[in-house]
Parts: sequence; C-alpha cells; structure tokens
Amino acid sequence: MIETLPAPEYVAAFRISGTLRREDYDVLIPAIEEKLSYSERIGVLADMTEFDHMTPGALLRDLSYAMSKLGEYHRFKRAAVIADKRWIETTTKLADKLLPQVEMRVFHRGELEEAMRWVAGFRSNL
Repeated sequence: MIETLPAPEYVAAFRISGTLRREDYDVLIPAIEEKLSYSERIGVLADMTEFDHMTPGALLRDLSYAMSKLGEYHRFKRAAVIADKRWIETTTKLADKLLPQVEMRVFHRGELEEAMRWVAGFRSNL
C-alpha cells in the first residue's frame, strides 16, 4: 500500500507498507511525475519501515518506470529511504554507488523528520 506523505513541493514522499502491488504504482508514478512537472530537480523519500514485499507485477512496473527515466536520473537529486531491514539498506547503498547522480541515504525507524530535512535540503545547496 502507498500513502503520500506531506512534503515540500519539490519532494515526493511516500509510506510504503505491506505488500506493494502493481496498481500501487497508479498512485506513486503520477505523484512523482507531478513533482517533476513543476520542479527541475526533486527529492524522493520512501518510508519502508512497514514494507513486507512486492508482487512480480509491482516489480515489473517498478523496473519499467525506472527504465523510462534513464535519461532523467539527474533530475532526482536526493533519495531518502527509511528502513530497518538489512536487505533494503544494502539495496539502497548499492543503488547509491550505481547511480552517482542521485545522492541516497538510509534512515531508520523514527527518523522521518531527519530524513525529510535531508532530502529537501538540496535546495539550500543550489
């Protein structure tokens, strides 16, 4: 399930819980695209502390969207992931190395405010 979280106009923030399904991307993708429509660069925050897993359909939709954005990764300035599961932390750290144009950082349960400050903070560096 996807819940959109309150955030600055240039940050797409979500709480992802339970099982992520293909149709959840009907919320996630338009929310990101809306932010991109009026901000050249955005931050993305995903609170995944209650995330369990994703269906194969969700994985395919995720990969398809990621591939469609290959030439636009420079527009995703920062990504904050809040998670307590080691595999999510490891995946985020690996993605940080593979996508040097996107700063990625892992936060833990209870650090939502800190994560939001960090992900939105790139605007002060412009």
